This record gives sequence, structure tokens and C-alpha cells, in this order.
Amino acid sequence: MMMKDSFNRRIDYLRVSITDRCNLKCVYCMPSGGLRHLKENEVLTDAEIVRIVRIACGQGLRKVRITGGEPLMRKNITGLVSSIKETGVHDLALTTNGIMLSGLAGELKKAGLDRVNISLDTMDPARYRAITNGGSLDRVWKAVEDAGRAGLSPVKINVVPVRGLNDDEIPAFASLTFENDYHIRFIEFMPAARDGTWRRDRCVSSAEVMERISALGALQRLEFRGRGPSRNFRIKGARGVIGIISPLSDHFCAFCNRLRLTADGKIRPCLFSGIKVDMRTPMRNGASDREMEKLFCKAVKLKPQKHLLNENTISPGRLRAMSEIGG
Repeated sequence: MMMKDSFNRRIDYLRVSITDRCNLKCVYCMPSGGLRHLKENEVLTDAEIVRIVRIACGQGLRKVRITGGEPLMRKNITGLVSSIKETGVHDLALTTNGIMLSGLAGELKKAGLDRVNISLDTMDPARYRAITNGGSLDRVWKAVEDAGRAGLSPVKINVVPVRGLNDDEIPAFASLTFENDYHIRFIEFMPAARDGTWRRDRCVSSAEVMERISALGALQRLEFRGRGPSRNFRIKGARGVIGIISPLSDHFCAFCNRLRLTADGKIRPCLFSGIKVDMRTPMRNGASDREMEKLFCKAVKLKPQKHLLNENTISPGRLRAMSEIGG
């Protein structure tokens, strides 16, 4: 079976936020005043998450990415990974800040996790402590190494260049691919949250990122695999891959294949839209699988044609902070 939205896009990817909590307080992610976290009974249980994923798999879901907050803060994370994998998901990945990953990498692989993306926006220890309000860069690098050894590969490192904060490190991050089989993914800084951290002049366009990287050597465009948002390149002679993700300057809405499930059980057809379909309330009120299936299909059909960020960066659908949805 294949799910298609109203614009004939195949929808086969669900990003599942399993917690709104995080063990870091990054300056561009967490508002200075903090957040009101969800109560325990507002967060989907393991069984509820697995049920929604299983129902979605019956409609053609192939890929799940587990996000947070910081997903590794969730109790019984390896058990949840195993249960999600058992639904028949073809590709199961997880995005993490890496702080807790090192000791869990092997267990997660055995549980059925295929890959990890590690969010890392600086390689300078002092700057990392400042950006994250006290995080340990050494722990993240150990996580990168242990993830590779565990077979959670290719290890992908997500970098969000922000002008005046870390954009001077773009060449250094790209250079990691010379000796390592990493996928370094540069993601444009997005105005997804309404916490006042985003300004257009702080956004480093993908064209500018490419210009800075091209100084390191000739860039080879790689064949596009799948339908994800990343345009991939390799610097001549390098082992690893450079990924460019341009949600603003060259948005990928025309072939977006994803939905998002929030930690409190809402399906968001688009990160930048206020549209949400509540799955938790009907489920807890005794909805049958068939009724849940109809709700999921409704969310697919409600997916908008494109985001309107370039026309309106104060959309009512914006999040309080990016930490709510895990990117």
C-alpha cells in the first residue's frame, strides 16, 4: 500500500517525538525563560507510540525517525526501539545530541536501530559549553566514535550554521569528511519557533555554505537516493559526504514525504503549519484501529502544498521552541 497526499506526494516517513525534555539548553533552541514541559500523563506511552506506528505501517509507512527533545532521556528507550522495529518499519533512525549515546550505541543497534544523526554545531569545547549551557564536547565525540563502531552508520552529523555564532567553522566541519566516512549535513537556520532567536540576517544560505566548502576542493554531485531533503556532494579525494539542506532558500516541499508525531500525540502534517490532528484523545477514548487509521489518513490529506516561511515568518503554526519537536 502507498499513502499519497492531496498533491500526489508519497508519504512514507514519520518523525516521532518521544519526549519534549532535553539535557541541554542550547541558546537557539530553548527559550531563555525555559519551557512548560508536558506532564507525564500528557506524553504518549510506549504502547501508544507503537500502536500509531503499526497503524501507519499498514498504510505504507517505511521510515521512522525517533526525536525529542532528547530521545535518549526516555526510559526504556531500547525497548521502545525494539518494539517500533517489530512493527515492520524498514528504516529506523534516531536524532540525538550525543551526550547519552556512547553507552547506549551497541544496545540500540541490537534493538533494531539502523542509523543515528548527531546534532553538533561547533568543534570548539569552550564554544560548545557556551552554546549548550554546559555540555561536554568530549562526550559527543566519543558518541560519534562509538556509534560508528556499533554499526549505526553512516554516522550523520547535523550542523546548523548561524551567522556570528558558528559559521566560521563551516570549512572545518566539511574537512572532517577527508579522513572519515561521516555525512556532514549543513541545515539552514529555520524560523520554526516563536522564541525570538531567529533573524533572517543570521541565516547562512546553502549557496554561501557551498561557496565556502568549494574552497577545500572540487565538489562532486552525488546521485540522489531516496526522496529526502539533502543534496549530497563529495569533496574530491574525501571519504565522507557533504549534505546540503535548504528549507528556506531552495525548499523541498514539492517532494516532502514526512509527517510528525508530537510527544503528546498530535500529527503535524508540516513543521511550519498550525494544522494538527489529535491521535491521543480518540485513542484513550477507545477508538478502534480502523478509526485511528482514518485519523492518520486525514492527517496525510491535510498536508499543505508548501510552507509559507519566505512570505510569512510569523506563522501562527510556529512552535514555542524547536526543542518541542526535535528538528
